[in-house]
Amino acid sequence: MEKSRQGRAFGLCGGMTLAFFLIQTVVMEGTLEHIGGLGQAFALSALFSLVLGGTLCVFTHLQRPKKNMLILTGIFLSLTMLARVAMLDFITADYEAFLAPWVEVFRQGGFKMLGENVGDYNLLYQYILLCISKMPLCDLYLIKFVTIVFDYALALAMMCAAGRFAGEKTKLPVFFIICALPTTLLDGACWGQCDSVYVFFIVMSLYWLKTDKPVRSAAMLAIAFAFKLQTIFFFPVVLLALIHGEYKPRHALAFFAAYLVTMIPALIAGRPFMDALSVYANQSMGQYYDRLTYTAPNLYQFFPMLSFSNNQEFTWLRYVKGVDEKATNLYLSGDLMPMMQSAALYACILLTLVVVIYWLIHYKEITPDMTLTFALFFAIFLPFVMPKIHERYFYLADMLAILYAARRKDRQFMPLLVVSASFLSYLPYMLRQRPVDERWMALMMLAALVVVSRDMLLEMRKNRAKGAEAL
Repeated sequence: MEKSRQGRAFGLCGGMTLAFFLIQTVVMEGTLEHIGGLGQAFALSALFSLVLGGTLCVFTHLQRPKKNMLILTGIFLSLTMLARVAMLDFITADYEAFLAPWVEVFRQGGFKMLGENVGDYNLLYQYILLCISKMPLCDLYLIKFVTIVFDYALALAMMCAAGRFAGEKTKLPVFFIICALPTTLLDGACWGQCDSVYVFFIVMSLYWLKTDKPVRSAAMLAIAFAFKLQTIFFFPVVLLALIHGEYKPRHALAFFAAYLVTMIPALIAGRPFMDALSVYANQSMGQYYDRLTYTAPNLYQFFPMLSFSNNQEFTWLRYVKGVDEKATNLYLSGDLMPMMQSAALYACILLTLVVVIYWLIHYKEITPDMTLTFALFFAIFLPFVMPKIHERYFYLADMLAILYAARRKDRQFMPLLVVSASFLSYLPYMLRQRPVDERWMALMMLAALVVVSRDMLLEMRKNRAKGAEAL
C-alpha cells in the first residue's frame, strides 16, 4: 500500500515537471535574450525542469507529503524557478570582467588549461567552467544554472537540518523559506555567484556531524573548502567537535583525502602539486587595496572607503596620520589604505585569538547541544571583524540564522536582522546606488551578534551551574 502511494506521488511529480517544462520552454523562448531558437529553449528548459523534478522527488522521498501538499509544493517550486528564470539575463560586472573571460580561456585551451592558474577560484569551480565552455548553450545561463541547482539542494539540506535541530514541524517552513529567500534568489540567479554551493556542503557537514556520521561530515566540509575559502567561518565548529569527541583526529584523513581527490584533474592536466594546493594563498594575497569593506554590513562600514572618505561623517580622519588635515576635503591616499587594511587584519587576528582562547578555557560549558549557537556566532563574528570582506560572505550566517530561529521561538527576529542586512548590502552592487545607509546594515548585524553572544553566555552560565550542582 505504501509503495503504491509512493508510486502515485512520484508519478504526480513527473506530471507536474512535464507541465512545468512545457510552460517554461515557451517562457524562455519568448523572453530570454541569448536563446538561439526553440531548440536551445528546449534544452535549457529541460535542464531547469530536471532540477525542479529532482527537487520534488527528493522532497517526496523525505517528507512523504499528502497529495494536496505535494501539489502546493510543486506550484511553489515552479513559481520560484520562474522567478529565477526571469533573472537569467541580468549581467553583472563580475560576469563580464571575470567569469566570461575565464570560460573563454577554457573554450580555447581545453582541459590542459587546468594546469594553469585560470582565475582566482579554486579547482572545483574551474572544472565547472571547463564543462560549461564545452556546452552549446549561453555561458551566462549555465553559470547561473549551476548555482540554481544548489539553491534547491541547499533548501533540502536545510530542511533536514531543521528537522534535526528544531523538530519535524519546522522542516516545511524552512524549506519554503530557503527556496524563496531574497539573498538566495539574488546571489545565484541574478548575480551568478556560487555561495549556495559551498554553504550546501557546510550544512550537510553540520547535519551529518549531529547525526553521528563524522566521516561523511568531514568529507562534505572538505568539498565546501575546495569551493570557497569562506568555509573557514565554520572551522571553529570543527574545533568544538574535536574537543567533545564528535570528531576524532583520524577523521582529518577523510577531510584531506576528499580535498586531495578534488585536485586530481588539475594534476593530470599538469598543474604542480604545490601550486594546486596553494590556490587560496594566491587568492588572498595582493587583492583589493582601495577600501576596508566591500559593501559588507560589518564593523568597517564606520570607516571610510577611499572614494567616500571626504564625506562629512568622516571628518575625524584629520587625526589620522597621512591625511592632509588642512585640506578642505579630507582624503585617504592610496598608500595609506593598505596600511589601514594591514592594521585592521592584525587587530582582527588578535581579537579572534582572544575570543577562541576564551571559549577554549570554558570548553566544558559549551556543550554539543550548543553547536548551532556556536556556529552562528562565528558565522557572524568572523566576517564582521575581518577587513576586505564582501557582502556575500554573510551567506552562511543567513542560513544558520534561519535554523536558529526555527529552533528558538523567542529568536524568530534573528533572520530579520541577518538576512535583511545581507539583502540590503547586495543592493549597492546590483543597483549601482545606495538606497540605505550601509551603517544601518552594520548595526543590524551587530545587534544579531550581540543577541547570539548573550544567548551563548547565558547557556554557558546554566551549564556551569549544573556542573557545580553535580559536584
